[in-house]
Order: sequence, then structure tokens, then C-alpha cells
Amino acid sequence: MKKNGLAVALVVGITVLSGCNKSNIISETDLLHHRFVLIKANNHNISSENQLELVFGENMHITGKMCNHFSSQVSLKDGIIKGSAIAMTKMLCNDEQLDKLDLTIKQLISKGAHISLNKDQLILKNDNDKLIYQLKDLM
Repeated sequence: MKKNGLAVALVVGITVLSGCNKSNIISETDLLHHRFVLIKANNHNISSENQLELVFGENMHITGKMCNHFSSQVSLKDGIIKGSAIAMTKMLCNDEQLDKLDLTIKQLISKGAHISLNKDQLILKNDNDKLIYQLKDLM
């Protein structure tokens, strides 16, 4: 009886420990056809009325809105999202925070950002900035 109990404890222990090493690397399919709304930028809450968003389309083409609308073709490798160029409208924004967010998203995409997905929250970050988005699919 003791041997069976020891075997069960050993199997449970190995299973628990192997779960700790499980990689949390995000894949393209985790993002495809999802819309995320910005809820926090560098520890500042973002008003939901602004509807600042990031949308992932086919072939890792992203579109979004801060003060201005933007789009880019990005790649995802080893938990880093990066685009070689970002197209952005150039409207004047009356909100200083939104102006800064235009620059922030442009730098995160063009220079590369660590990306993670934890339940329904998407996080983009580098050494200076951290944007937290909430999943808000339209359908």
C-alpha cells in the first residue's frame, strides 16, 4: 500500500513540476482576428470612452487607434512583436496623453516589444513603456 501511495505522490509531483516549466510563448493564432482595447498605459488608467484599440488581422497585419489611426505588418518571434514600418495618420490631437500614446505605439512596433497574453489581457512592453489591453472582440 505504501508503494502505491509513493508512486502516486511521485507522479503528482512530476506533473506539477513539469507544469511550472511550461512556456507561455504567444502564437499568431492566439492573436488572429482579435480586438483589444487599451486599459492602462505606463500605470495610468485609460478612459474607456476613447476606445483606443489594437486589432490583429490576417498575416499579422495590425490596425489600431491612439490619437491617430495606424497600421503595420508585424512579425512575431520568440515573444517579440515587431514591424518594419508603421503607417499613421497625422491629425492634431487636443489630448497630450493621446499624442504621447501615438509615439509610444510607434516605438513599440518599430523597435520591437515583448508581447504576452494572460487570459484576456494583452501586454506590450519594452524597457520604457508598458501598454495593457483588454480583449474586446466585436462579436
